[in-house]
Amino acid sequence: MTKLIVNDLHLQYGDNPILKGVSFELQPGEVVALLGASGSGKTTLLRAVAGLESPHQGCISIGGQSLYDAARGIDLPVEKRGLGLVFQSYALWPHKTVFDNVAYGLTLRGTSKQEIDDRVLAALKSLDLVHLAERFPNQLSGGQQQRVAIARALVYNPPVILLDEPLSNLDAKLREEARAWLRELIVTLKLSALCVTHDQTEAMAMADRILLLKNGRIEQEGRPEEMYGAPSTLYTAEFMGNNNRLQGRVTELRDGRALLEGPGWRCWGAVRGSLKMGDAAVGLIRLERVRLADGDGENRIAASLVTSMYLGDRWEYLFKPGENRLRAYGEHAIPANTPAWLELPVNDLWLFPSDG
Repeated sequence: MTKLIVNDLHLQYGDNPILKGVSFELQPGEVVALLGASGSGKTTLLRAVAGLESPHQGCISIGGQSLYDAARGIDLPVEKRGLGLVFQSYALWPHKTVFDNVAYGLTLRGTSKQEIDDRVLAALKSLDLVHLAERFPNQLSGGQQQRVAIARALVYNPPVILLDEPLSNLDAKLREEARAWLRELIVTLKLSALCVTHDQTEAMAMADRILLLKNGRIEQEGRPEEMYGAPSTLYTAEFMGNNNRLQGRVTELRDGRALLEGPGWRCWGAVRGSLKMGDAAVGLIRLERVRLADGDGENRIAASLVTSMYLGDRWEYLFKPGENRLRAYGEHAIPANTPAWLELPVNDLWLFPSDG
């Protein structure tokens, strides 16, 4: 099986740098998600691997073969890289049937008719599309069109499949179903995949490893559970979950913990990064870690409920202690203006140096 290696990749448009030295490896049979906000460089990075963008420095190789090497003047065109591409828009030919859409690339390569039939049928079977082979794209649902686009990418048996926001065109309910289906497909077929998404839940569900990009650099990389449960920076912590944020100042340090104080409240938290006495700091805690308590106590903040919001499987509460806004989850509606105490467990309240 084949390993994809990207090393020190730089790319800019005019004077605007987009990628600023990105390096990573995609192991055989691994799924890596490129995650980040708009403008972080994730789609540009995927397109550079595909050969649709031209970097200015670095190298890209797969299975020991150079796809791009700035120092050696190598830059293989898209069709010579042998990678499977699934675009955000699916890019299906509207006048061609499902079968012909999947077969199109093989036809261009001069593949024999028998081999085309065999390969296309195998791809359609793997995605449960055989019964739709003679339909046209406008006769398919969004989810079916997505599967046709993936079948077209898989028909070459590529060493790596590149997915650009593969679920973004689906509605919310279908997106959740497709996420599970796509992960099942990847595992069943033992695919190596590089997938772009801006949705952290999607990245965690589908990927073995996540690369979080920020301003053209990798902010942090790791397994989904590491990225969510052990973020190394404030940016990663905020990007990877639904959070409460408290701005304050460090007034005491003790055994890897710090006391963060603000107007009318004080809470101990676990130090992430470098903090010293008097520093401005940010306390971050996931919504699901906040607990409703029955009275005053350590690491508890008095607050009054603003509103309860029904989410289907739970309620979300919005509290306003002073100038802060704190949210929490619960099982029942609570009347507005109900006084409450919110407990922020010490190990779940992460303290980072202030970002401004």
